[in-house]
Amino acid sequence: MKLEEYAEQVVSRLPCSKWEKRDVKDELMDHLNSMKSELVEEGYEEKEAVSLTLQRFGPTGAISRQLSESMPLIDKYFRKWVMSLFCMYVAVLSYYLLLSPERWESRAFMVEWKERMLAYGAPQYSQPFLNTNLFHTLVDYVYRYDKYNVDVLVFNLAGNVILFVPLGLLVPLLFLRFQNIHRVFFLTLFVSLIIETLQLLLSLGSFDVDDLLLNVLGGLIGYGMFRLGAALIYRRRKSIPYDDDLSATS
Repeated sequence: MKLEEYAEQVVSRLPCSKWEKRDVKDELMDHLNSMKSELVEEGYEEKEAVSLTLQRFGPTGAISRQLSESMPLIDKYFRKWVMSLFCMYVAVLSYYLLLSPERWESRAFMVEWKERMLAYGAPQYSQPFLNTNLFHTLVDYVYRYDKYNVDVLVFNLAGNVILFVPLGLLVPLLFLRFQNIHRVFFLTLFVSLIIETLQLLLSLGSFDVDDLLLNVLGGLIGYGMFRLGAALIYRRRKSIPYDDDLSATS
């Protein structure tokens, strides 16, 4: 077997893009040629040096598994697309929760209401949609569901969860330090708190502590999807046959 054929067999089993396989193959060929050159300098014939090099590297299946298990979940070429998707998600989230025309149109009512309550000497009513009591809104939705339209319930319950699922899914994919449930929990809570606070300060919406709870739940669901996907990927990588016929490399 030639060194080129050996390297091709190794990278053909790797779970990555063809561009990443090409890079891995180039690096593997550098190591193979380097060892072969050392053996030739020691006095071995070209063919014998190749055979010894392949024997020292071992079966292609073993090398494939070792490389596969050391690779990140997504290679650097797919990572660019995931990063683009993440940036798009951040833009959509910002627009939907802070920058949409509907929010700025309703801001006029919020500002007028606040000024009127302050003028009446009732500052405690200047924020009509403020809720700092945990589970207050959720309990109200449950016991007074007949007072709300279905679209309002879906938007405020499922919507607040779904909006943050991509955050819990994409961040661990892109950043190794966030492949931890505690960090994803606090990141989601922090991002949600910033958005809720900005909505309150800019009169673009309500501050509801139950929204924080639903947002964090969405982030954790996304993280659960990440862990499930990672487990399936690692399981697939471990399914690569470890032992090859050593005679093929001699």
